[in-house]
Amino acid sequence: MDQISPHVPAIDRLPAFDADSGLVNTVLETPKGCAAKIKYLAGQGLFTLSYLLPPGQVFPHNFGFIPGTEGQDGDPLDLLLVTNMPLPMGLLVKTRLMGVIRAEQQDQSTSATIRNDRVLGVPAQVLGAMADDPLPALSRQLVEDIEAFFIDYNRRRGRHFRPLGVGDADEARHIVEAGLARG
Repeated sequence: MDQISPHVPAIDRLPAFDADSGLVNTVLETPKGCAAKIKYLAGQGLFTLSYLLPPGQVFPHNFGFIPGTEGQDGDPLDLLLVTNMPLPMGLLVKTRLMGVIRAEQQDQSTSATIRNDRVLGVPAQVLGAMADDPLPALSRQLVEDIEAFFIDYNRRRGRHFRPLGVGDADEARHIVEAGLARG
């Protein structure tokens, strides 16, 4: 195994998958209900205010990233953690994948169209749930609400976001594994 500098923040050394459970590691950036987009600064171990959403708009779910991965936009893969409550920024959550909203959006720097899928999951630590309990299928309403948020969110930032369809937990895992190869 390569030597890792002790000066690299712990978050930057996290693997995408938990070694013991095989669950996906998610680092939360923006809590559910927050009107600010918060972004992790790799290499610095800090979270920063990326921008404020317009009045009345908030993130509908906890929003974070999967460490050790890279999407086509050059950032770690995004993950929306579906919970009934906000969770704190910087929290590491072992995550069970629910599915993925396949999507493409316009890249800000090049105006090229790139894939920017939204992986969806739930915390493995749900009280009363067993690790092998089947997950509920993504509801049509949940998917439509998330798609509407990202369409509006990107439109307000001068970008086009286009949902391409919905995939199951196996497809979401395949996307995470493909992100490992890029990361």
